[in-house]
Amino acid sequence: CGTGATSRAFSMLLVPDGVISAIDISNPMIEQAKTHGNKIPVKSHYYLADAQTDDILGAPFDLVVSRFGAMFFSDPVTAFANIRQHLKPGGRLVLAAWAKANGNPWFEVPRDAAVEILGPMDGTDPNAPGPLGFQNVEHVVAILRKAGFQDVTGETSKVFLAHPGPIEQVAALASNIGPAARVLKKYNGTDSDIDEITKHVLEKFRQFETNEGVRLPANLNFFTARNLT
Repeated sequence: CGTGATSRAFSMLLVPDGVISAIDISNPMIEQAKTHGNKIPVKSHYYLADAQTDDILGAPFDLVVSRFGAMFFSDPVTAFANIRQHLKPGGRLVLAAWAKANGNPWFEVPRDAAVEILGPMDGTDPNAPGPLGFQNVEHVVAILRKAGFQDVTGETSKVFLAHPGPIEQVAALASNIGPAARVLKKYNGTDSDIDEITKHVLEKFRQFETNEGVRLPANLNFFTARNLT
């Protein structure tokens, strides 16, 4: 659940009697989410837990939602089998994940800048756990089916991600994650290298600046599935 943004968004759809159980493996994030708990208009609980293996308090659930979190599972089939066991019969799973880096400026622009400044990336397994681990729709659909889910669907959609800015903060964040971070690690990138990458990203991201903040185009993969057993 990270710092609770997804929980707060979904809570508006559960008034008046819905209940949310939110989990994360990061204690600082759970603690941060708890500090915003009074902004949720329904009963909500935050737990430090690993969705891959732990029992999740509050089960069985009608709906399980993950936004940019499930791609990090080390054993996704086992993880989703565990999650499915916590769903009611007919319960739904909905996931949002990043599609390929190409066509996603959030990853593509800083990656290209890092490669230009430092050198080429090493080849990696595109399905390995990480921010882009669910870029292959067919691969993830197969994982969910192996975990026992049915009525599994997956599709790529183009959306616009909103960030309040400032643009300098957005560029700095993008320059330190994903493929760019891998390039920096490979070449022992310095603070000066990061500054150069950030300058390049900032220049490219200017085109996404609006009067309402930064609106970044993105290709995302969305998956749905049901527990019918």
